[in-house]
Amino acid sequence: MTTTGLLDLGAAEIIDRRTGEPLGYAFTVAHGKGQLQRWLLFRHPQNELEIRPPPASMASWSLADWQANVPGLWRPNGFYVWAQADVYQQGGTYDGVTWTQLPPASRLPKPTFPERPGSNYQLDWTGKVVDVLQEDWRGRAFVVRGLTQESSIEYWSLPARYQPAGNTRTAAIAVGVEEASSLDVFVEECNRTWSSGGTFVITGCINYHGPAAPFAP
Repeated sequence: MTTTGLLDLGAAEIIDRRTGEPLGYAFTVAHGKGQLQRWLLFRHPQNELEIRPPPASMASWSLADWQANVPGLWRPNGFYVWAQADVYQQGGTYDGVTWTQLPPASRLPKPTFPERPGSNYQLDWTGKVVDVLQEDWRGRAFVVRGLTQESSIEYWSLPARYQPAGNTRTAAIAVGVEEASSLDVFVEECNRTWSSGGTFVITGCINYHGPAAPFAP
């Protein structure tokens, strides 16, 4: 099972890339077809965030440590997200089809949503492609619905050079200038640059927003 996606396994710190202020934390475990990510956000990041290695005190946390500490990390009216990220690699075979290119939007696999009782994700739909920035290149992301909805879907196209962020690497998320009026348009644009070693990640998100931490993080 591959877990190569946006995040490293374990804890990560989330920073506002415009101000440098802390936005919250994330914790990732291998699960299903890729990763199950948990995001604890102090406020709405508005598609402008940076993923960094965690504080030293969190570097060795287990999932049980994370869950035990969520109530203490929580800030009133924060956001909590359970995000199942299913990973598809260029050249891989899925349901009998080898992905030399991304399938049309109508034939993309359905997202897997985490099995969480009623509960927003860290990105929002804007009509523009979201840039995923690392070193001197970029990936792309497209969002259906957003953080203020009970559920949302994210599509991430990451090049072969991308290294998961969190333990040792950073990555910045920012609103780009490229327009994407639909998922079909986004997939067409991704296929222009998708090549050997590239990864496409479909993430189903269950979102929570409230004065107190979720009951079972």
